[in-house]
Amino acid sequence: MKIAIMMRAMDQDSGFRAYVEGLVRQLLSTEDEHSYVLLYRRPKWFGRFANYKKAKEILVRAPHKVLWDQIAVPYVAWREGADVIFNPKFSVPFLSSCPVAMGLQEPDWWVSPESYQPADRRTVKLLLPLYCRKADQLFPMSQFNLEESRKYLGLPLRNSVVTYTCPGTHMRPITDATELREFRNKWNLPDRFILAVTRVDHPGLDDFQKLPGFYPGKNPETILRAFLLIRDEIPHHLVFAGRRVREYMLALGFTEPDFERVHFITFVPYEELPKLYNTAELSVVSAYYDGCSTVMLESMACGCPVVSSETGACPEIGGGASLHANPRDPADFAAKIRRLATDRELQRQLGQKSIERAASFNWQQQAEATLRGLVEAVGRRARRWHGRHALKAMGRTVAVAFLTHGAAWFS
Repeated sequence: MKIAIMMRAMDQDSGFRAYVEGLVRQLLSTEDEHSYVLLYRRPKWFGRFANYKKAKEILVRAPHKVLWDQIAVPYVAWREGADVIFNPKFSVPFLSSCPVAMGLQEPDWWVSPESYQPADRRTVKLLLPLYCRKADQLFPMSQFNLEESRKYLGLPLRNSVVTYTCPGTHMRPITDATELREFRNKWNLPDRFILAVTRVDHPGLDDFQKLPGFYPGKNPETILRAFLLIRDEIPHHLVFAGRRVREYMLALGFTEPDFERVHFITFVPYEELPKLYNTAELSVVSAYYDGCSTVMLESMACGCPVVSSETGACPEIGGGASLHANPRDPADFAAKIRRLATDRELQRQLGQKSIERAASFNWQQQAEATLRGLVEAVGRRARRWHGRHALKAMGRTVAVAFLTHGAAWFS
């Protein structure tokens, strides 16, 4: 089977790139008869998988992502003889010569419409149900995503296989004290700190750096408010890693005195993230509505205990290995952070449980589930195709028989 994969989601600088890269790398490493055509919209990551014999990479040009999705991709897939088109994110070509499949994230446009530009919100709310109806197979990134999508889209979404994101293989505990000390010095990190890897923008949108305003869905302000409630009770500092977070906090009305023992650093390169998680004492995830938190999984894989939201898919991902709090209640987060920050034994226990829990999310399982879903999609399309041809053949047989013997039947 030849599988065309739409690699457009690789362009966004977020956890979603790690998801696409991890899944594709595992698919290409699997020993089977399948081959892959990787379709890129931009040259940034073109050539990333050039060393894999099963992969053919193609840079597909189009002036807009809609034209890329709906015209350029299905044309190149047809030209390459693809048996199925798979987009890890949420869009599919409406017209294609083969079955189509796509990933499915949480329907945040319905839950938090204020977080999106009106035009983008209207477009997604119009097209996403159509994409879901068109897709021969869906891959929601958590059971939570699947149930929420069923609720807000009003569709049964029967052809669905849950496939989670996974921590990268380099996300693991680091015992080299020199390596961690050099990283701490490089980023000017304090000795003991609480970590919040977050974002306040939409990296999935074209030219998101030029968009006015912020995306508040990750809710980092609850972490800062929680820290301020307990700052005098614990020795820890608070470190935010992400673009424009300080600017966002100032826009919300926080002032310089609020930033005492608070550090703002930019996004740490993905390859170096394990060092950040390993130097932190605990990690905090406070998103209102996260369908599958990459930060949570990465923290856990590195043995960094987590306090996360009790909403979204965070309890599903945590699986009993993390503490949870109400993302709309800074006092609740403060209590959980204080408890974890002041209890070394609890830190040790949750750190070990986190490693064990994160190990259950591995790319081999997700790649196998993805392949099963894609094979099923191709099989369903083939059965429908053969069924239609069988009906046509039966109709032709009946017509010939009637023309040949009709007079005798009615005589």
